[in-house]
Amino acid sequence: MPRLPDPNKYNDPIKFFRDCHALVVTQVNLLEQLAKDAESKGVIRSLKDDSRWAELLDFFVNTAPLHEIDEELALFPIVFAKTPHFGFQSPDSAKRFIEDQHEIMQFKSIALLRFWKDSLKKDELSSEDSTTFIHTAKELVDLYREHIRKENEIIYTVANDELLSPQERLEILEVVRENRSKEVTTPYLGFDEPTFTLKGYAPVIVAGETEDAISGTSIELQDDEVQEEEEEEEEQSN
Repeated sequence: MPRLPDPNKYNDPIKFFRDCHALVVTQVNLLEQLAKDAESKGVIRSLKDDSRWAELLDFFVNTAPLHEIDEELALFPIVFAKTPHFGFQSPDSAKRFIEDQHEIMQFKSIALLRFWKDSLKKDELSSEDSTTFIHTAKELVDLYREHIRKENEIIYTVANDELLSPQERLEILEVVRENRSKEVTTPYLGFDEPTFTLKGYAPVIVAGETEDAISGTSIELQDDEVQEEEEEEEEQSN
């Protein structure tokens, strides 16, 4: 299982964050490759026969978000306090935009994981389901690449070249180290959602147990549960 770099081995937070991005990029490239393979030989066959899917989806659901937590807890509060605009029209817009992208990427990662788990129980998939899975995987690839490009070229560069003092660099690494030492994640195999117990982090990866992880244009795997909830609410109202 790919692991994020150890913050205890770094003296510079920007180098640490860039190395985290380098690892994520390798996994994004693998996702693109597997999605192309699935598109050519069939989604159900790829998901069942290629063991790399399990480790890859686990990475995007349980490992990659830890890097995003590091950014949100340690780096962004200092950087955006000094330069809140970053080309946006209002203060906090840049921070909110980046963090919203973190949520969207997590939504789509969970949707792919759900689909993979559900597909292992089936012998075949509809053409629509297969197309939607491939589309969601490609969307995630594009989102990650654009997101990482913006952070590398704009936020990390400005922070490194213009904003961070030596003391602030040490403070950022200390926050990352503290949070990494307290992180606990549950494996995906026994759960519908990943569970984080990380100080200072309240995940917003799923709105509720019966709601879809992403928009209606992407994978939907919770229809039966939604219907049951609606029926229960109707009975209560009567």
